[in-house]
Formats: sequence, structure tokens, C-alpha cells
Amino acid sequence: SVPAKKNPMATSTQLSRDESNGISTQMSADHFVTWLQQAIASRRLVINDAKALVHIVADAVYLVSPGVFQRYAQEHTQIADYAKREEMADWQWAQKRFEKLHLHRKQANGLNIWTCEVTGPRKSRRLHGYLLERWQGVFGELPPNNPYLTLQEVAFQSPMQVDASKTLDV
Repeated sequence: SVPAKKNPMATSTQLSRDESNGISTQMSADHFVTWLQQAIASRRLVINDAKALVHIVADAVYLVSPGVFQRYAQEHTQIADYAKREEMADWQWAQKRFEKLHLHRKQANGLNIWTCEVTGPRKSRRLHGYLLERWQGVFGELPPNNPYLTLQEVAFQSPMQVDASKTLDV
């Protein structure tokens, strides 16, 4: 029989002792989501700020990667053991577990990571991250979109592959 789902925060000591990959994978991913919810609610993670790791864009929650996973790994050093066994950085290990939850929206071309153009008074730059498909667990009511971010949609064909000398005759 399958045990009832526990609060992932309550199982953090079990996480570091459990050698079963299946259980540690699920607990880590659930634990990340719980941490994200609590960090946002307590304002340890700010939203829509210049240095924020969480933004609202296109009426969805945008998690800046790898920053948000690096922050999680810094606060939860016990995941380093799991990451080391799989020969990857601790934040990458957390990110891979998050991807397996399928909470994020993929692009039309199948990529997990979305790019946002950041425009500000002095310069513009790009952020890369995950767009959460289901944000209701993170926020009761979604805050307003960050006016400085624009989600970049990726076309099926890369602009580098487009031959500008060919035009359509209308």
C-alpha cells in the first residue's frame, strides 16, 4: 500500500537518510515547491524586483534559473550528497527533480527554459527560467505582471536559420 502524502517539510531529515532514488526524487521536488511557497509567503524571496528570482510575466509565475535552484541548494545543504552521487551540482539536482513534477509550461519546440527580455532605464538584458503552468499553489491571487519583463516566444525555426534573401511574393 502507498502511504498517505506527508508534508515534505516534515521529511527533510528522512530525505538525507533515504537511499531510495524514487522516494528522494519525489520528496526533493515536493520539498522545493513547499520551500518556494513558504519563501514567497514570508518574503524571503521577493517578486518582480530587479534582483528577484521570481517574477510574474504573461500572467504566470516565472522562476529564474539557475538562481532560484542555487538559492534552494544554499538553504538545504543536505541535497549535496544526492547530487554528488549523480555527479552533478546540487542546484542542478534540485532543478532536475523540479522538472519531473511537470509543473512548468514547455515551449512549442519542447524546451523547458523560457527567455524574458528585461528592459530598464539603463540597459536591457535577458533572464532564463521556468514558466509555471499551475501557480495557484504558490499564490492565492496572482500579483500583477512585471512591466519590465517580456516573454520571448521561440519560433519553430531559429532566426539564424532564416534566409533573409528569400521573400514571399504576395
